[in-house]
Amino acid sequence: MDSSTTPRVIQLAEQIMADIAGRGLQSGDPYLGTADAARMLGVSTTSANRAMQLLVQRNVLSRRQKRGTFVADGIHGETQRTIDRVHLVVNNTYLATEGMMADGVIVGIQSVLPHAEIEFNHLPGSDDTAWVSELIAKTARSQQAEGFVLARSSLTSQRLFQASGLPTVIFGSRFPSIQALPSVDRDHIAAGRLLTTSLIEQGVKKLGVLMRSQVLPGDHPFLDSIWRTAAELGLTPSDLTIRFLPTDDQAVQHATRDLLHQQGANGLICRSQPLAESASKTIKASKQKRIQATPIVVSDVYSRNQAKLPWATIRTVDSSESIGAKLAEILVEQAQGNAPEIAVRRLDVQLSNPPT
Repeated sequence: MDSSTTPRVIQLAEQIMADIAGRGLQSGDPYLGTADAARMLGVSTTSANRAMQLLVQRNVLSRRQKRGTFVADGIHGETQRTIDRVHLVVNNTYLATEGMMADGVIVGIQSVLPHAEIEFNHLPGSDDTAWVSELIAKTARSQQAEGFVLARSSLTSQRLFQASGLPTVIFGSRFPSIQALPSVDRDHIAAGRLLTTSLIEQGVKKLGVLMRSQVLPGDHPFLDSIWRTAAELGLTPSDLTIRFLPTDDQAVQHATRDLLHQQGANGLICRSQPLAESASKTIKASKQKRIQATPIVVSDVYSRNQAKLPWATIRTVDSSESIGAKLAEILVEQAQGNAPEIAVRRLDVQLSNPPT
């Protein structure tokens, strides 16, 4: 990772490690205090303290009350630092409408980190700057090695975690300009292609697409793929109508009626399970057989009873346990001071048809 994308706190931590090596210090040797380290680095004591706290997290430094700062075992890789606590940071609004992270993901995390404590942190639905800043500050003061998994995170929170230098992985898509945080994300291009192809192969000539009102980075390649696939299969721009909607049952049902009756859509792509559930109510309530026969396909499904869903849905080829293990492995890499080899890991997806 070049210096232009490396968070400042990590650059300072690397300078401290170079200074330790240059002095020939070994595990157990005393090191500079915060004020002296700040002078050596040419930065404020606050910046120096953050870098030193990061090295405490990595087991390169240890701080002993009233005794000072010492070089720890991790300076020469004598011990492999792991993660003591994993924070699963989930947006409160998303949690309320679409549910908790799949249990299998947590099982997968613990398969790699069997002794780690798992803690859910619920991001506020609106401005999360102060909340995230406090969580990062609290973690920086901890003597434990802690890591973060961000689900449906905001640009603000991604930027703050990127700047912190703490082990962090995005479970989802990175916003533009976020280059130093690794992510594990589904293949949204393949998802859009599979869903669109499925409907058109069923004879659908006009597509309605129901999206969440909050647009996240993964929505862009998803929609691009729908447009591109529809065009490749013979549809025109006027054959596709998109609506961005809050997770409100009445609003989604009203928009669905408009798509079916006014726009002439005869097939629906729903970005989330709640959108599909509301749209399905409108279809079932119709007295027109044409409307009742409208097929629905769904992109994002997190229900524990996935096998019972009545629609074709996108699923990852990897199990949720395997995905959780990938997330944990990335955190461990960072805790040991290594940048992940692959910045963005794309999860292959497949179309799962409902039971007949």
